[in-house]
Amino acid sequence: MLWNDVFAPFATPFDRAAFLPAADITVSGGDMVLTMDLPGLTADDLDIELVDGYLLVRGERKRPDLAEGSRFAHTERTFGRFERRIRVPDGVDPEKVAATMDNGVLSLIVPKPDRMIPRTIQIGSGSEQRQLETSAA
Repeated sequence: MLWNDVFAPFATPFDRAAFLPAADITVSGGDMVLTMDLPGLTADDLDIELVDGYLLVRGERKRPDLAEGSRFAHTERTFGRFERRIRVPDGVDPEKVAATMDNGVLSLIVPKPDRMIPRTIQIGSGSEQRQLETSAA
């Protein structure tokens, strides 16, 4: 049996879909957190922008160079340029978005705009009550 024949049942064309990192989004009372798996990438490989209500994460996962005389016998990992576009609420302050990268996992913390944070309204009584202004007709 030839070495090439070992991988024949798993043959995968080289023109597979480009790399698209998996992402999770969680929402809490004050923040939206985007977590994205980016194995093999570093912070220098990424561009992150907040544009027209979208958080854009762009980058490229490059196929490793092979030594001269080597070739791929089987491939499953995807490579290429990618862009993830996540809609965020109007009014998000780009200066308050925090990004960290740890072991190939990107985490973005997007604080909710003040207008979206629930506020408790106290009910006044007695002398604390404000009087409604009415216009005399």
